[in-house]
Amino acid sequence: MKNRFCLSVLIVLSIFTFTLPVAEKVFAQASPQPLKIPEVVAKVNGVDIQSKYIEFRLNQILKNVKRPLTLRERTSVVKDLIEKEIVRELVHQQGKKKNLEIDSDLIEQEMAALRKPYDSDEEFEKALSARSITMDDLKNSMKVDINARQLLNEQIKGKITIADADVKKYYEDNKPKFNRPESYRTRHILAAIFPPDMLRSTPVAELQNKKESLTRKAEEKIDAIIKELKEGANFEELAKEKSDDEATRENGGDLDVIYKGIFDPSFDEAVSKLNPGETSGKVETRFGFHIIKLIEKRPSEQAPFEELEKAIQKHLFMEEAKKVVASYIDDLKKQATIKTFFE
Repeated sequence: MKNRFCLSVLIVLSIFTFTLPVAEKVFAQASPQPLKIPEVVAKVNGVDIQSKYIEFRLNQILKNVKRPLTLRERTSVVKDLIEKEIVRELVHQQGKKKNLEIDSDLIEQEMAALRKPYDSDEEFEKALSARSITMDDLKNSMKVDINARQLLNEQIKGKITIADADVKKYYEDNKPKFNRPESYRTRHILAAIFPPDMLRSTPVAELQNKKESLTRKAEEKIDAIIKELKEGANFEELAKEKSDDEATRENGGDLDVIYKGIFDPSFDEAVSKLNPGETSGKVETRFGFHIIKLIEKRPSEQAPFEELEKAIQKHLFMEEAKKVVASYIDDLKKQATIKTFFE
């Protein structure tokens, strides 16, 4: 929903998004211990917060971390999730009190966005069912989040002003943050170890088994292209005809401006030896083999204030908005009756 992205959404995300605790340095040797989560994890003004969503989110987190979490860490994760659900419910209840209207079209738009990755409605519903989530659960959850966005946006609106002098001061006080590294603009021709068509149609295991022979084939391809260039062929035309980089092929291999350190070190090293207009020899990266033509180099420089002014203003606004929202939520908690049942 990029076309609806707004500051209040950022604030909602900052409140409801989970961050994995990293203080405890325990690695994969830790053996998992059972974690007992009650069916009702909390009550907010008499409304139950069920464990279903907490367990679902916990399982997602456990799948995404690269090591088993200790019992202490998993307990911390669950407490964090419960706290965010309590805040979510508090904001939702306050929105209901204010009779904020929720646009049904907005719900349908968000549902459509969630359905999009699936081939059919049936596949989408099966995916929900596998997670013990019904369509009503999903719509109700969306209503809660939309309600929260509306309410929090109402709390912020007209209450925060960022002075031009504050924006300028932030820039002056943080100039080291705004140093642009050395950059360059190049064209390239890529002979990929795994060409795009093959990646789309061949199982990963099969590709890995063939990696050695495919590497040889890619090197032979780039050697043949280098020979054509030495014989006077046009770089841009060869890129359009023979490069395996689909993203740049149509524009003659133009990679636009790249900051040093973004690509493989071997790519940066090859560029450092070129003058504008010159072409490299064969350059190997993890993607395959390249030929690089340098268009221009740009030294490290200080980004001008004029280019950063709006971004700094938005950053300062967000920082103030978070404080306003945190204060508002603290007030809601003080007025509410909250009970938790997970220790």
